[in-house]
Amino acid sequence: MDTNQYMDMFLDESHEHLQQLNDGLLSLEDNMEDLSVLNDIFRNAHTLKGMSATMGYNKIAELTHEMEDVLDLLRHEQLKLTEDIIDVLFKCLDSLEQMVDNVGNGDPEDLIDVSDLVTKLSALSSGNPEAVAAASEAPAAAPAAPAGDAAPPADLGFELTDVERGVIKQAQETGLRGIHIKVTLAETCLLKSARSYMVMNALDELGDVVKSIPPAEELEQEKFEHSFEVIVVTAAEEKVIEDAILSISEVESAVVEVIDLEKKAEPAAAAPPPSVAEAPAPAAPAPAAPAPASAAKPAPAAPKPAAPKQAAPPAKKSHAGQSVRVDIEKLDTLMNLMGELVINKVRLEQIGQTHRISELTETLEQMDRVTTDLQNIVMKVRMVPVSQVFNRFPRMVRDVAKELNKEINLTIEGEETELDRTVIDEIGDPIMHLLRNSLDHGVEHPDDREAKGKPRVGEVGLIARHEGNNVVIMVTDDGAGINADKMRRKAVEKGMMTQEEVDKLDDADAVRIIFLPGFSTAEQISDISGRGVGMDVVRNKIEALSGHVDVETHIDEGSVFKIKLPLTLAIIQAMLVKVQEEMYAIPLGSIDSTINIQPDDIKTVQNKEVIVLRGEIIPIIRMEQTLQIPHVKDFDEIFVVVVHAGEAKAGIVVDNLIGQQEIVIKTLGNLFTGLKMFSGATVLGDGRVALIIDVATMMQ
Repeated sequence: MDTNQYMDMFLDESHEHLQQLNDGLLSLEDNMEDLSVLNDIFRNAHTLKGMSATMGYNKIAELTHEMEDVLDLLRHEQLKLTEDIIDVLFKCLDSLEQMVDNVGNGDPEDLIDVSDLVTKLSALSSGNPEAVAAASEAPAAAPAAPAGDAAPPADLGFELTDVERGVIKQAQETGLRGIHIKVTLAETCLLKSARSYMVMNALDELGDVVKSIPPAEELEQEKFEHSFEVIVVTAAEEKVIEDAILSISEVESAVVEVIDLEKKAEPAAAAPPPSVAEAPAPAAPAPAAPAPASAAKPAPAAPKPAAPKQAAPPAKKSHAGQSVRVDIEKLDTLMNLMGELVINKVRLEQIGQTHRISELTETLEQMDRVTTDLQNIVMKVRMVPVSQVFNRFPRMVRDVAKELNKEINLTIEGEETELDRTVIDEIGDPIMHLLRNSLDHGVEHPDDREAKGKPRVGEVGLIARHEGNNVVIMVTDDGAGINADKMRRKAVEKGMMTQEEVDKLDDADAVRIIFLPGFSTAEQISDISGRGVGMDVVRNKIEALSGHVDVETHIDEGSVFKIKLPLTLAIIQAMLVKVQEEMYAIPLGSIDSTINIQPDDIKTVQNKEVIVLRGEIIPIIRMEQTLQIPHVKDFDEIFVVVVHAGEAKAGIVVDNLIGQQEIVIKTLGNLFTGLKMFSGATVLGDGRVALIIDVATMMQ
């Protein structure tokens, strides 16, 4: 079977389950007494195992199966949760993530050696001899040949080993039962291995598989005719088991009998149905694939009782049925088509105004409403919550804090705030750099904090919120703050600035030296910081997204790094301006105001032209000089567009103001990558191309 058609779905869902496992383990580590979260962790591991097995990735399935063993003991309190167990489980998640990434890159999954982790998990699962002594040997014993000296417990037609007998006997002591099932597939069944796996998966939801005849390896290789036998320990009724198996297509019959180790097998009396029998089987990305050996491993622990919390919440199931996965390329195409529609709408409006066609104008008013609604819907479809980025950081903060021997409490706010998908994909690395900077340089060691009268636990915050047409993301800490004098001294020592230059900087500008390329205050190079890369990468990345990053700090109180990003990079409102015969667009989000001034209003301060606006001194940028356009003539009246980038302001001098217009941003392509002054271009209604001014770059 060709599983490539399901690969994208498998990768997406695998990453989702790994993230949920990560979140669950972090929650469990914060409160080790709250074992209720273990049911969710177990369910995610179980689903990931089933998906991997369906796709034929046996190594991933094997590791998740071993994790299940340990998690099952933990949730039934047969194994005490410790920091060491948490660490091992986190290492398993790291390995699983690498294996899934390898699969996504087309590499073999077994590039990662997980044998050591499997050994540790096996040791953990056998760590409580009173509860799991018999079952801990079962994984190795299940596929083995039946012991010759063991008598069959009933008319099974095959024999059980002592370990398998022990598992069934222990199940009976805990109120569960051993069940023997004979499954017969239809004569016309072509994918026997796939159907056998689906049967195993359904039985795994109802209890624990102890043995299969033939063994799982032979089921996987289809080395059987049309029937096979399975032994499970469960609390489910025979009717429930039979219905679950018969619901699978191409299964002809299922004979279900209770195993009595003292008597011959006979139909069992009805038993009360447990809630676990109602739990739906985890969704698998492909309907058919070879079943791995791990699918039929016997239970490594005492058979688990019914677990009501395993049932999926109805609301979640309902929501899943109302959503659909869409390839991001299709959304990009939809946005491009929407952009073309907006361009042609503007062109039609100009034609209507030029020729004064009233019928066309009336129609365009209706078309304008429809295209605006359509545009809003397309934009919303592309918007995703920043939680997709934020969710990866609690684990990173935990690992870095442990490495630095610091105590950190990470607070996340506004994770429901939405951003365009293209922006979301790019902001992960900048936020990671800022967080690592706060953890390493910002928050002090617990002993140092205590000496300053602070709590030993440092507070780091990750906050997102809307501000107009922008989203602001802040990384905060209550650490030592940034010393402006130290920044000046380091800049001089590294030869980045002269002493005269740094003396002219106020404290706020001195702190911003941190964003210069190659700058670092770390005394020693480590895996976390000190190589002089990071903060300049943050600034460059954010500015490439038409955003801005700044920092505020107070000694011994902490620092706040503030990232300001546009909601979208596709369709924006802009002010069209004219410089001689050329049209330019300035994003409306960067404009404070537009004013008319006289030539006499322009003053010179330190060889720079400025104007005074409402008591504030604002530097002047002449577009002619900046763009190196030959000067033609002077005007009696000067148009100035007052813009801002962060806290800084400037006035851009233009020849004329055309007006506000909705524009579609088009990239300039590789040929014009060196033109940092322009963030892109747009096609106007008359077919002309207008370059879009990058305000932050022009103000530098």
